[in-house]
Amino acid sequence: MENHERVERELLEQCDQIATLVECFAWLQRCDECIERLEELCRVKCPCFTVGHRQSVVARIALLAGAKTQLERRFVHVGGGYARGEYASGNEQSLVWREIDVVFESRIVMGAVINSNHIEPRRFLEDAGNVVLERVRDTIERHGSVKVNTTFNGEFATNDKRANKSITTKNIEIYRYTDLREWYQRHVIEPTLTSLEEFQERDSGWALSRILNLTINVNKPMRAISKCREK
Repeated sequence: MENHERVERELLEQCDQIATLVECFAWLQRCDECIERLEELCRVKCPCFTVGHRQSVVARIALLAGAKTQLERRFVHVGGGYARGEYASGNEQSLVWREIDVVFESRIVMGAVINSNHIEPRRFLEDAGNVVLERVRDTIERHGSVKVNTTFNGEFATNDKRANKSITTKNIEIYRYTDLREWYQRHVIEPTLTSLEEFQERDSGWALSRILNLTINVNKPMRAISKCREK
């Protein structure tokens, strides 16, 4: 486990230092291998591997996928989409969806809307809405009633310190007749922005420096609480 985390740190540190196409392809290959290992870890059915552990691994996958997207945009032109499980979000070319293959007893779909260029949280959440709603709508058509929650992941800074933190919304039950845009506004955008503002005010000195992604969890009925935690 420690070796995996060391490789991940090295990949993230090296990403901004890649200068040639050869280095780019070598880095992308290592990143794909690392993501595959993490997804295999998420698929392991073991009582000792708790939901919290899986959520932590999912966050690491999304972080690597985000770094991969940034590097591909610098070096590689891929017409119309990305590799398995990834595609550009139509009108918003700065957003990319990546489905994450994990095993949760109650989880139906899990994925991340990965940010490239957005710097303002509200605009990011609004633009990510089309991607989120498409996924939720498709899942409702297949499964009927589901519960959905999201996690906003960002990099925060204070003085010379940086840390990745997340804001998770409550699970809300959604039906075929639910107004999805109203759900997204009331239960994703508004509570996320409120929690973000409260967090920055409460933990004086911490400020959002970079938006990483928005992960979406589509579940069978279950409950969750809104929170902001440090990874």
